[in-house]
Parts: sequence; C-alpha cells; structure tokens
Amino acid sequence: MTRIAALRAHRVRLPLRHPFVTAVRRADALDTVLVSASDDEGRTGWGEVALSWRVTGTGAAGAEAAITGPLQDAVSGFELRDRDAWGAAAETALIGNAAVRAAVDCALWDLLAQHEGMPLHRLLSTGSSAAVVTDMTLSAAREADVLAAAAEHVGDGFTTLKVKLGTDPDRDDRVLRALRSGPAAEVALRVDANQGWSAADAIRLLNGWEEDGLGVELVEQPTPAGDIEALAEVTAAVRTPVLVDESCWNERDLRELIRMGAADLVNIKLAKSGGITPALRMMELATASGTGVLVGCMLESVVGVTAAAHLAVTLPDAVHDLDGGLWTDGAPLAGGARYDGATIRLPITAGLGLGRLLEEAA
Repeated sequence: MTRIAALRAHRVRLPLRHPFVTAVRRADALDTVLVSASDDEGRTGWGEVALSWRVTGTGAAGAEAAITGPLQDAVSGFELRDRDAWGAAAETALIGNAAVRAAVDCALWDLLAQHEGMPLHRLLSTGSSAAVVTDMTLSAAREADVLAAAAEHVGDGFTTLKVKLGTDPDRDDRVLRALRSGPAAEVALRVDANQGWSAADAIRLLNGWEEDGLGVELVEQPTPAGDIEALAEVTAAVRTPVLVDESCWNERDLRELIRMGAADLVNIKLAKSGGITPALRMMELATASGTGVLVGCMLESVVGVTAAAHLAVTLPDAVHDLDGGLWTDGAPLAGGARYDGATIRLPITAGLGLGRLLEEAA
C-alpha cells in the first residue's frame, strides 16, 4: 500500500522571450512556485502554482505557506490510489487559493499515474492520444508589434491565433481588421478582450466584424468577470461564439453561466478550477449541457502546461489554448510536453513525464 509522504515548494524564476501584455497586466519574467509531492516508495510528482495577484490572487509566500502547511497536513498519509479521498482533502483544506490547490492536485495525479505505470492522460482516458494542438497568443502590444508577431507565428506553422484586445474599442477594431487584411488573412483568428469591453462595445464590435465577414472564430471574456448579465447580453446578441474565462472558476460558476445562457464555451484552466480533480467534473457538466470546452493555461512554465495538455488530449479534437510554455526562455524541469510548432507532444513515460529540477531561486 503506497502512501503520500510529503509536499515541498520550490521558487523558480524564468525570463520571458517577450513581454506578456494583456488588458489587465504586463509581465517581463515568470515567477512561479513548483510543488513536488513524494510517496513512501521514493517517487516524485510535480505541479505548478500560477502566481499573479491580478489574475489568480496568489503570491509566492502565501503559496509556500499553503503547500507546506494546511495542504501537506490534509493529504499526507492517504493511500495514493484513494484519489477520491486525497482529492476531497485537498479541495477542502483551505478557502480560495485555487492555483495552489491545483498545483498540489496535479502533483498527486502525477504520482498516481507513475504508480500505475502509465502516462497521466491514459489514466484519465484510455482512448486519448499523446498530442494536442494549441493556438498562439498575440500580446496586447503596439499595433506594429502585433502584426509582426502574427506574421512570425504563421510562418512557424500556427493555424490559430488569439489576439489580446480590450484596451480601447477603436484601437481593437483597427488591430483586428489589420490582422485580417494582413498576416492573419488565412488562419483562424480568436479574440480575447480580457474583460475590457462594455456589453454595448462588445456587441457593436462583434456585429461589425460579422457583417464584414471577418471570420472571428470566438471571443473570449468580452465583459467584466462579475457581470454575468452583461456576458449573457453579448451572447444573445452576436453570432460569434462567446468563450467564458474569468467569470468561471468552479462548478458553481459554470452552473450559473449555463442557467443564464451566458456563454457558448468555457475555458477550463487548472489554476482556476483547483486542479484536475474538479476540472474533470466541470468538463462533464459542460458536456452534458452542450457547452463547448477548451483547456487553457495561465502564463506558466512547461510544468503547468504539461498537466493541462494531459487533460486536453482526453477531449474530442479541438484547438486548445496552451501556448504558455512558449513564452518562457528555458524550463525549470527536465522533460514534459514538447512543442512541435502548434502541436504539443506528450512524453510516453509514466505520469506527467517530468524529470529533475533544473533551476531553483535562492
């Protein structure tokens, strides 16, 4: 009988290849906390805390305290195969802190899959493949930089681009039209407003793009996260599919969104849901309601992206939003998911396929 032994926290800092800019924040480096979970047979599983006061509400010191305090107390000693028990214990160990709970949950799933001798995605779904396609994000930078980045990514083989808008409706309209008439003319184009529009602005912009045949594949979180009525108003008024992100963190949020008909699709991110355990329930709920599912990531290293990719490959064929690992210059761990252009290829080794720690902040 194998039991969970201990949790450890590791601070890591990685430079970014380019600044990451959205309507709500700018980042020039990735500061993250990794979780290592050990069992009493010497295995190590890994997870990542997505740190951002503006997005996940989590800082490094708080993450470390939660990991080595209440979360370690909650899960230590459980039989590794009793995933319902340790999953529930991690979910209820503390209020909030979804990104921290997610990292611990992923590390424990990694341990379990290693114990069972199979890649995590095979443990989650026997029919899953070992590859998934991602879009590529265009940061909310200067217009010229957005166009140059789009041309670069199309040249690298990306067939779906997601442009970060939401800073100013007139500027957003200009950028979208420049992309469609320029470097993004032949690829799928998604828009992420990051809560930056009013319902009226969103409807005006989207209706205009629809009338002009600009072919926006979907629009993500056009209105403020707390205003579900505004989101529902946009969804009812446009033909473009609406993808909800910041408005949906957990099952309760998703049930309310479904009840109000407020979105066509949901972006499930492990750092919001609290890990793979609750994300699986959300995916089941969404599928039963006819709500589409994309798996996304925060600005994370290959550690967090690898866990999300193992979940994404269990879904029917879709282009997901898992480009986070392409933004960092380097990786904190050996192994894990590998980018082959727009395709993410997963290791065939047991668990998440992550190896030893390469870098740790002092």
